[in-house]
Amino acid sequence: MRKSRRSPELDFKLPNPHHRQFLETYNTMNNHLDAIFKLQSYLGRARQRQRASWREGTPLEGSFSKLDRLFAEAAVLAVAFVLAYLLRYGAQVPLDRLHQLEILLAPVVAGRLFFSALFSIHKAPWRYVSITDAFHLAVAYAAFSAFLLALSLGLPDSWAMLRIPGSVLVIDLFLSIQAALVMRVMCRCFYERQDRNVALSKDQKQRRLLLIGAGTLGSTVAKEMRSRPGIKLLGFLDDATKVGSVIAGTSVLGRTTMLTELVQNGMVDDVLVCVPPTARNAFNRLWALLEHLPIRRRFVPTIEEILDSSDHLVPMNSAKPNGVGNGTVQIISGNGAISKGPSAIRGKTILITGGAGFIGSSLAERLAVENQIVILDRLVNQQPVSFTSLLRNPNVSVVQGDIMNGDALDDLALDADIVVHAAAIVGVGRVCTYPRETLETNFVGTSRLLHALENSRRLERVIYFSTSEVFGVNSFRVNEHAPSSVGPAAEARWSYAIAKLAGEHLAKAYHRQMGLPIVTIRPFNIFGPRRLGAHAIRSFVVNALTNMPIEIHGDGSQIRSWCYIEDFCDALIEMMVRPEAVGEDFNIGNPRNTLTIYQLAQKVIEFTGSKSPIVFRETHIPDVDIRVPSLEKAQRLLAYECKYDMDRALGLTVNWYRLHLAELCSNFAGSALGSKAPAVDPIDLALNISSAAMSARP
Repeated sequence: MRKSRRSPELDFKLPNPHHRQFLETYNTMNNHLDAIFKLQSYLGRARQRQRASWREGTPLEGSFSKLDRLFAEAAVLAVAFVLAYLLRYGAQVPLDRLHQLEILLAPVVAGRLFFSALFSIHKAPWRYVSITDAFHLAVAYAAFSAFLLALSLGLPDSWAMLRIPGSVLVIDLFLSIQAALVMRVMCRCFYERQDRNVALSKDQKQRRLLLIGAGTLGSTVAKEMRSRPGIKLLGFLDDATKVGSVIAGTSVLGRTTMLTELVQNGMVDDVLVCVPPTARNAFNRLWALLEHLPIRRRFVPTIEEILDSSDHLVPMNSAKPNGVGNGTVQIISGNGAISKGPSAIRGKTILITGGAGFIGSSLAERLAVENQIVILDRLVNQQPVSFTSLLRNPNVSVVQGDIMNGDALDDLALDADIVVHAAAIVGVGRVCTYPRETLETNFVGTSRLLHALENSRRLERVIYFSTSEVFGVNSFRVNEHAPSSVGPAAEARWSYAIAKLAGEHLAKAYHRQMGLPIVTIRPFNIFGPRRLGAHAIRSFVVNALTNMPIEIHGDGSQIRSWCYIEDFCDALIEMMVRPEAVGEDFNIGNPRNTLTIYQLAQKVIEFTGSKSPIVFRETHIPDVDIRVPSLEKAQRLLAYECKYDMDRALGLTVNWYRLHLAELCSNFAGSALGSKAPAVDPIDLALNISSAAMSARP
């Protein structure tokens, strides 16, 4: 039993009746408190057998039950009411007010507790007290004080003893709120200290945790982690504006660029990225960097993401932030299939190098409706883009420039959310004639672009165009892990493949070391409307429509898989929106559309109704015998499926060439007569592309 807190009665006679009345009031208050503590002690013994049901937190020694809180609050309310009189009147409290205090002390305390119950204040555990709880408590106390004030103003003079002065009510309200909040905060600190003081088991080691993102979500996580005995919270990493500040009791150590250094020095075990979905796009590079560090890492989902999830949340060792659109937590269905991502990209600035070409312009058409497209190309006139409406589209801007010009490239790169790097020198004839320009443009140009993107803070995705030729002369059902194979340096044809392969390694290095969100794509024989330049289907169809001989280099037994441009653009868009694509490389084609070159020529003649003869010609240039991709990885990570079979795709292509045949033939004639360039492939001349042109397209 608690000892009585009552002071001993004074047995001598006080000369001042005012002092005597004050002493009586003081003794009365002590009697009230003594009764409270006796009742608490009695009830405490009775509830010892039910402690587990009363306790609301951990069963640690010294926890506060609901009854403990009730009596503690009654005690501080009683003290606050007495102090309100003392502060209002000082040492000279009038005798009638002392008598009023003695009468109303217990009713006022009981009334405050009653109003607290009406406002459900006691249902909020003190160990989780928050600003919202403080506001509700203040409202409940203010409501009771307003009730007392209205009662004082409305009572007749005969009830003057119950009319509490307004100044006393104001002081009492202020003291009661302050005392109640201080008591709750102290209780919360007590609980948190108890949690932190829980001893770890002998085989348990503190995990050193680093938080990235010192915003609202990060602050909430930091508060929780600080109370965990098994976690040592190191601090935050965020942008430069927050460095040096302390948030939720945790220091912001520096910028996110410090992460690699901290990990390499063995200072971090786990990383939590506390970034809301709307801001995750800026952290794609960081996540790419985290993938290659020997630490555990997780994205902290928001409540909305958890509620919106229809299935299991993926452990973030395998998931990544959504680079485009509304960042979402990756969901895996019960059968393990990856759910299909968003099909549209909106509100982005997309830079397409080589964008005036066949693939670049086709992709730009798909994206220009709801995005800003920037096309960078050395040539625009008489290019595939001129056969589209892109040049008149207000969402499209065309910059005639060279990727070898680093100054022009820097500004465009820093303003882009997504970059598609399709610019390159292509075409077997041009590559063999100009191997030096091929190597420099295709590799050095890629290097300059990646260097320009290194300082971008808004970059969400980079698509790097490689080539299927990195697999050599025999690539049947080749997957992404197949070893690369290129011919000897003595054969100029392989300068294109080796430059692209070196670009792949450079892109991977930027991804691993700098965290650039890069995806590599290897096209396998893409065709469709507006495909110009030195390409088999374009050459076959145009010759067939004009009844000219269809020339085949070699014996026509070379095997190719033909992929329609719309299917290829589907894959490109999936690479832009799917977080699991970052850091990966993909072979994209259509194995179902596999034909020999001779079979292709026969099918073109069939579709055009042509009488063109098929002519076989010997060539000294090495050729690829078979080129067929495996789509297993693209189907698994991109949900990629080809929709166009050969007949449907070839029919659409033939119709386009037939519609523009006169224009194509006139362009060829005019360019061939006016060109002063060295002798090159006549098909290149038909497009007015000089031998030193930078951005011929794949």
